[in-house]
Amino acid sequence: MSAPLRRRGPGATLRTGAVVLVAAVGLACAPPPAPKATPSGLRQPVTARNGMVASAHPLASEAGLAMLRQGGNAVDAAVAAAFAVGVVEPNASGIGGEGMMVVWSAARRTAVAIDYRSTLPSAARFTGRPPDAGYAAVAVPGTVAGLAHALEKYGTKRFAETLEPAARIADEGFLVSATLATAIADNFAAIAEDEALAAVLCPGGLPLEAGARLRNPDLARTLRLLAAEGPDAFYRGALAGRIADEMARRGGFLDRSDLAAYRAVEREPVRGRYRGYDIVSAPPPVAGIALVETMQILETFDLARLAPGSAERIHLVAEALKRGFADYSAFVADPDFVRVPVDGLQSPAYAKRRAAGIRPDAVSPKVEAGDPGAAGGESPSTTALVAMDREGNVAVVTQTISDFFGAKVAVPGTGVILNNEVKNFSSRGVNAMAPGKRMRTTIAPTLILKDGRPVAGLATPGAARIISTMALLVTHLLDDGLNIQEAIDAPRFFARDTEPALALESRFPAATVEALRKMGYTLEPHGDFDLFFGGAQGIVRDPRTGLLTGGADPRRDGAVVGH
Repeated sequence: MSAPLRRRGPGATLRTGAVVLVAAVGLACAPPPAPKATPSGLRQPVTARNGMVASAHPLASEAGLAMLRQGGNAVDAAVAAAFAVGVVEPNASGIGGEGMMVVWSAARRTAVAIDYRSTLPSAARFTGRPPDAGYAAVAVPGTVAGLAHALEKYGTKRFAETLEPAARIADEGFLVSATLATAIADNFAAIAEDEALAAVLCPGGLPLEAGARLRNPDLARTLRLLAAEGPDAFYRGALAGRIADEMARRGGFLDRSDLAAYRAVEREPVRGRYRGYDIVSAPPPVAGIALVETMQILETFDLARLAPGSAERIHLVAEALKRGFADYSAFVADPDFVRVPVDGLQSPAYAKRRAAGIRPDAVSPKVEAGDPGAAGGESPSTTALVAMDREGNVAVVTQTISDFFGAKVAVPGTGVILNNEVKNFSSRGVNAMAPGKRMRTTIAPTLILKDGRPVAGLATPGAARIISTMALLVTHLLDDGLNIQEAIDAPRFFARDTEPALALESRFPAATVEALRKMGYTLEPHGDFDLFFGGAQGIVRDPRTGLLTGGADPRRDGAVVGH
C-alpha cells in the first residue's frame, strides 16, 4: 500500500509571514493571481508552518488568516472565515442559514461537534410538501448562534473582531466570480421576484456579471450591529423584530419566540476506523455517520491494489455508498426527537456484515437498510472551510442556506438572505416535521486522526454528493498516498441507493466507462471539473514536522492561505 498522507510534488512552501492564495476568482480591488500550475495543469498544494485556512473564496480565507496572524487560534479563524464566506458566497451560506462545526481542541485532546442546524418554526403547518421558496420555506437560522458558541467556548477573539472582515467586505464590495455570476443568472427569475434580494444581486434589473462589484451595505450594517450588541441582536433584539415582522407580513411561520428559543447544541462526534486512522465526523442529524459506515465497509476491501480510476474500485466504493445512504435514510434524524442507533451504525462488526452483501463483479439490484441494532451497540448551496493553527487546533465547518440563494428572499433593510431548510424534512418517518426539530442533511465536516492527533481536516458542499466526495478524499489520501490537492483534483463519481444512474466526471478512462456499462451500470456523464460534485477544502498536517499542506477545489472558487 502507498504511504498514506505523504506529500507529492514540490508545493509552495511559505516563509513566516508570507501569504499564498490559490484561487480562480477576483479579489476586492485587484485581478486574481494566476494559480501555480502542476505538470497536469492543475493547482499545486500550498504549505505553511504557523497556520492555514482553506475556504471557498480567497477573501473568506484571508479573513480567517487575519485572526491567526493576530494571535488567534483555528476556531477564531474558522468563525471569521465563516462570516466572510456568507458575504462572498451569498448563494451558498450566510447568517440567515445554519451549519455544523467539528472542533479539535489541542489543549483538551478531544473533538466536539457544534450543531447549529436550523429548526422548524413552532407554528409551521403544511397540507402538502413545503414550498421551495418564499417566507413559508424558512426555518429558524442557527449560524449566528453556532459561530458565537464556538468562539465563546473554544476561541480567543472577541465576537466583534471576527465579524469585522465580513462587514468590511459587504461594505466595500467584491468582484463577482464566474461561478457566482452563473448562479445569479440561473436563478434570475426567482431573485427578481423579491425586491430586497434583487437590489443586491440584480441592481438595475439585470444579473450581476463576472467582474462586476457586489456590495451589500445593509448586510454590513447588520454585521456591525451584531458586533456591537452580540448574537442577542439577531435572536431577541432589533434584527429579530425585523425578521419576525417581515415573516408575518409575507406569510412565513417564524416568529420572535422561535428566534428567542434557538440554541446551538454541542454533540459527540461519530467515529470509525480506516486503515489505522480514526475518522471523526459530524453526528446526527447530519451525515457523518453515513461516511463512517461507508469507510468501514470499504475497510474490508484492499482498495490500494486497484487503480483509483478503475471500474473495480469505482464499483466497490459505489456499493459501499449505497449501503451507507440506505441506513442514513432509514435511521438518521434529530437525536433530540428520535433514537438514532449510532453505536450500531459505527460498529465495525456491522460494517463487515454490510460488506458481505457486495459482489465484486455485479451491481446490487436494490439496497435496503440494515439492522444496526443487532451490532450491539441535499443541496448545492452549501459551503465548507477548514482552519488549523500551529498548536494543533482544528476547526472544520460546513454551513448552508439549502438551495442556491435559499428561500430567494432577503429581509428588507438587513441584507440577510434567508434559508429554505424546511423542505429538507421528510413527509413521514424519523425525519418527519415537529416543532423545534432539526431537519437532517448530508453535510459531514470531518477530521482524520492518527495516534490521537489530527492529521487532516476535510469538508465539502454538494448535497448528496457530499458523502461520495468525502469518501473519495479519504481513499485518495489513505489508500493512494495522494497529497491533498491531488486528492481534491481527482475525478469524482456519485452513487446512492435511490439513484438509478452512476454519475461521474468525464475524465475517467474510456476503458473504465465501458467496463462499468458491462457490469450493469447506467451512467450519467458530467463535465471535467463539475460543480455538481461539490467544492472540497482540506488541510493535512505532517505528524512529524507539523508542516501544513492545503488544497482547494477547482470546481469552485476555493482558496488556501497560510503563514
